[in-house]
Amino acid sequence: MQTAPGAGPPLHGMGLMLAATAVFAAMGACFRLALEDGLPLPLVPFARGAFTLLILSPWLLRQGPSGLATRRWKGHLARGAAGIASFALYLLAIDFLPLGDATAIMQARPLWALPLAVLLLGERLRADRVLAALLGFAGVLVIARPGAELSIGVLAAMGSGVTGALVVICMKRLGATEPGPRIIAWYAVCSILAWAPVSALLWRPPSAFALAMLLAGSLAAVAGDMLTQAAARRAEVGLLAPVDYAGIPAGALFGFLLFGERPGWGLAIGTALMLLATLWLARAARLGQ
Repeated sequence: MQTAPGAGPPLHGMGLMLAATAVFAAMGACFRLALEDGLPLPLVPFARGAFTLLILSPWLLRQGPSGLATRRWKGHLARGAAGIASFALYLLAIDFLPLGDATAIMQARPLWALPLAVLLLGERLRADRVLAALLGFAGVLVIARPGAELSIGVLAAMGSGVTGALVVICMKRLGATEPGPRIIAWYAVCSILAWAPVSALLWRPPSAFALAMLLAGSLAAVAGDMLTQAAARRAEVGLLAPVDYAGIPAGALFGFLLFGERPGWGLAIGTALMLLATLWLARAARLGQ
């Protein structure tokens, strides 16, 4: 059977992004377990950066100094700053909110990714993608049902969504010339440098369980970053954004299984809206629109 024109790379990109959302949900569960074990919050991003470099060490040793050599240091600094802010706000959100609710509110990212992609990447703002993102976000609101009170957790989740959109934009721009491991390695270096002073002040020996969760979460983070980078090479940001909504039921599932959090009545309705938005985008990609 022949593949329809335009069906390959965009659909492959959406599939990779779908896998990335599941991996990132697992990452959040691991880091949440480490925090609940008493690990100070700043030690999580510091340890993530350190473990990330450890995971990438075989690649770095093979490449030598050329592995980190780059002329796009401004792009790496921008990705590092956006990533550091997004991850710190993400940790605050999952620490103050149920995992499913935090994930849902953070999924406002597509609303920010679409206009940012137009402004920074020159992508065309298409009506079908805007409507799909809005439909997916309607599903977010049904699930999250944020109240009138803007708690620290809600504000952190919203901020993580905005800065997370910037991360996707930065990775899209860097991915044109930079290999995925180099982008991830430079983010790890930026994270270590940013969090080392605070971690030294708040240092507390982690338990064996917390260390295991940090390592598992870091492995998931590297895998998620690689999948996101591969997806960004195959499809436009505006096409990938609504797929992020799949992270909400994944986060709710981990919250239920690991933390006893019972999702609200809106999960099925919200997930259906998000699935409809993703299928809409998939159909447009298959038709080459």
